[in-house]
Amino acid sequence: MRQASRALFAFSVVLSVAVAGVGCTSQRGGSSGGVSPGASASTLTGTPITLGFVTVENSALGSYPETRRAAQAAVNRANSTLGGVGGRPLRLATCATDGSPESSQNCANQLVAEKPVAVVGGIDFGTQAAMPIYESAHIPYVTGSPQLSGELDSKNAFALSGGSVAELLGLTEYLTSTKHIRSAHALYVDLPGLLTAAIQGSQNILRKKGVTDVKLIAEKADAADFAPAVTQAAAGNPDAIIVVFQAAACARIAQAAASLNVRSDIYFVGACASPAVPRAAGGKTANLYFASSYLPVPASGGDADTAAFRAAVPDADRTSASQGAFSTVLDLRALLAKLPQPNAAALTTALQATSNEPNVMAHPYTCDGKQLSIFPAVCNSAVRLLRWQNNAFTDVTGSWVDGRQLTSLIN
Repeated sequence: MRQASRALFAFSVVLSVAVAGVGCTSQRGGSSGGVSPGASASTLTGTPITLGFVTVENSALGSYPETRRAAQAAVNRANSTLGGVGGRPLRLATCATDGSPESSQNCANQLVAEKPVAVVGGIDFGTQAAMPIYESAHIPYVTGSPQLSGELDSKNAFALSGGSVAELLGLTEYLTSTKHIRSAHALYVDLPGLLTAAIQGSQNILRKKGVTDVKLIAEKADAADFAPAVTQAAAGNPDAIIVVFQAAACARIAQAAASLNVRSDIYFVGACASPAVPRAAGGKTANLYFASSYLPVPASGGDADTAAFRAAVPDADRTSASQGAFSTVLDLRALLAKLPQPNAAALTTALQATSNEPNVMAHPYTCDGKQLSIFPAVCNSAVRLLRWQNNAFTDVTGSWVDGRQLTSLIN
């Protein structure tokens, strides 16, 4: 299990840096819950309840301001429609990092000084360095888009979705158990020093699940032209091409695949579930699929929270990361509203006691430390398979896919 943990951890690091830019269950997601008739922002009184929020912005590693805007949209919804927290307003204290450990530590100190009941993580690549600060302050760190080890294994962290790790496991489960593929070519970001254990682990899973043709193609994140790498990945028309890159590169890969008329099905991790990626294919999207920890946001309809997200978050900002920020804020509001004394200690206890708790736009979560054994902070490892149709992401499977059992095959 130790080797499996190392291999999957290495793969999670590969995914997170790529994102930076260098069993089925029920169909429905959760809801943020109702509120007494007549409650509105104008009736909220008392001291505001503060949530901290941290994400990377304006960095060479990446910039995710849409996560902050989505989190604020969720706070606005909580206060204007859901009655805040027991009649008290919810407040968001934000801090932007530049992707370095030092900036994450600085933000952690700044947010702790605000005395929040929790810190919500958007996308932050320095979380591991910041986590001891949150732990010392006994403030839970809660995220819907986990990337690095601090967010995945800290006893003080709660990941209400499994992020890239769960998405890749779910994608592999779907391809091997539902599609029964026999050939898979992976196009992944070239990060020497990390890939040996990571790719070896993923190869072992595929081969033990009966995939006889596994081919790996590495490419630089800032490659001048992705056509040669895409051509390599498509050679022999494999059953599936799996792409592990960040959204900007994924858009260029989708564009290259369209221009080359690649016929193999192409599967992207959730970081690429952004409208910009399928739109880059210029209409040739029939063979593009995306693993996401969140339900698709349709052009119309959906439950009240989905409709609120669609109304508040512009089309271009509707990514899995912004869904994660919006969802996490509303999930925390729902838990806080149940507490006689909404504070950090009580919220931590409530999170630890959750079992199949409703999860906005996502699979219910259970924070018992046992959902993904090698990453105890993960409270939910279920994902959906999406495709792009009629200018929006749509559901492929109609149910959740969970690949957590595949971790036993990594060795």
